[in-house]
Amino acid sequence: MRSILLMVFAMGVFVLNDTLTKSVSSDLPTGQIIFIRNLIATVLLTPFVLHRHGVSTILQSYSRPLLIRNVSEMIAVILFLSALFRLPIANVTAVFQLVPLAMTAAAALFLKETVGWRRWSAAVVGLFGVLLIIRPGTADFSWWYVAVLISVVVVTARDIATRFIAPATPTLVVVFLTAAVVTIAGVLLLPIETWLMPELWHVAMLGAAALLVCTGYYALIEAWRTGEVSATAPFRYSVVLWAIVFGFLFLGEVPSAMTLVGAGIVMAAGIYTFVRERQTKARATR
Repeated sequence: MRSILLMVFAMGVFVLNDTLTKSVSSDLPTGQIIFIRNLIATVLLTPFVLHRHGVSTILQSYSRPLLIRNVSEMIAVILFLSALFRLPIANVTAVFQLVPLAMTAAAALFLKETVGWRRWSAAVVGLFGVLLIIRPGTADFSWWYVAVLISVVVVTARDIATRFIAPATPTLVVVFLTAAVVTIAGVLLLPIETWLMPELWHVAMLGAAALLVCTGYYALIEAWRTGEVSATAPFRYSVVLWAIVFGFLFLGEVPSAMTLVGAGIVMAAGIYTFVRERQTKARATR
């Protein structure tokens, strides 16, 4: 129960971070928002990572898988936030829930894990749910959904690379390096943007978002470490419910009936995948 509550809490914190970040998107360009938020997150994490692990551990932790992870994270953040600033938060969050299903396909293709026809079918059903949300060919379609789908692919590559990071590498160091590198991602957009002098409330919002990101990662790590993964993992889909609630309360966004149906299909497919994976592993250990 503790791990489940931590997972639900972490998902709510992440969505609140997205909500606060989106609230300043009408005043500041995407790259500047990424830079300010992640710079603050890096500053917040620095004393903790130095106290627990020191500079030598940080320098020794870098490896090719970690480099791939961080580059993937940079690309994913730019694509995800660019889409988030232009689309309803519930829609973007629901489409992004393709990641667990994409991980199933990636595990079969790149990690040589056995994936049966039932889980492949669940992935196809989840893709159908996404099509209901983005509705290509209709007036509600936006090309920014393509950015979300590409970010799903990039995040899948990120998570695959994470599997190859040495187990001895501290999680806090991985989080710290990710925050620091994503700060650079914001600077990369400077040549195509015009940065402005942020007001105090902009910095306050992004500072709160940075604190929420750090809190969310900590809660997520604790959730994975304190409970059974197969029992905890399905509750990550609570992120869609959080997105609907926060999108309505803070941004005035009301998802359409088709979006709700599509989100429900994606969540059901993902939960089925987790359950089926658990059953498969249980039989394998008998």
